[in-house]
Amino acid sequence: MKYKSKRVLDNITFSIGTGEIVGIVGPNGAGKSSLMRSVLGLEEINNGTVHINNISNSNPEFFKFISFLPSDNYLYMQLTGYDHLSFVANIYNIAQQEIDEVIKLIGISSYVHQPVKAYSYGMRQHLLIALSILTRPLIILMDEPFNGLDPTSIIELKQLIPVLNAKGISIVISTHNLDLLEDLTDTVWFIKEGKLYTDPLHSNKEVQYEIKYSHSDLPQVMKKSHLPFQIKDSLLITDAAFAIETYLQWLLKNGVQIHSVNPINRNLEELYRDFYNL
Repeated sequence: MKYKSKRVLDNITFSIGTGEIVGIVGPNGAGKSSLMRSVLGLEEINNGTVHINNISNSNPEFFKFISFLPSDNYLYMQLTGYDHLSFVANIYNIAQQEIDEVIKLIGISSYVHQPVKAYSYGMRQHLLIALSILTRPLIILMDEPFNGLDPTSIIELKQLIPVLNAKGISIVISTHNLDLLEDLTDTVWFIKEGKLYTDPLHSNKEVQYEIKYSHSDLPQVMKKSHLPFQIKDSLLITDAAFAIETYLQWLLKNGVQIHSVNPINRNLEELYRDFYNL
């Protein structure tokens, strides 16, 4: 996909499993929203295809399987939440009972009959989620769903997403809030220079390890190795720029007893900093 001469999305391929929660991150302008809009056919792509259950997004049947939660609230202020739900239900021949079930699931019964203009931002977001699941989609795309929400609404949405996922719905979340993604998602994809990295942890191969050892004078042994290291609480901490095998070979050669070797897990913010060289 190009905007003028700039290539926004470049040779992107991905698949989403049933019931998977995927996060998408990247700097402003990286193409997160464009990727979602391309899947929905709202942005024209130069080549390639998008399918759900072998149905292309050029086929109207495709939209029975996918819903979109946009970053902006596209709601009619003079209508009630129930009016919105009834309108969608009429289009898809959805029974009254299913509307009531969605209202109860999302927890909007106390205000669903009020006009949307009286809703808070969080209430509008919950109505949009109700609309997005009313058609029983296989996938929901959420573009910055936490933007503008107060702390209470953020907590409520965090609690709701696993509930939706437990029903077998796959969810793709684009957000700048790395802490929220770390709590919610199974997988996080990064967009960089128009390319999608679906396994950024392993794309960035530099990993530190902690080695539990037994030796009376390990610092002296390691100084002779000329390898960078740290020692903390009887653990040898390796340097990410050097292969773990180099450390292990040196330790074994010098009679150091090794009890365990474990990679040091980095949180999503640390991974993001490394990936984007911040």
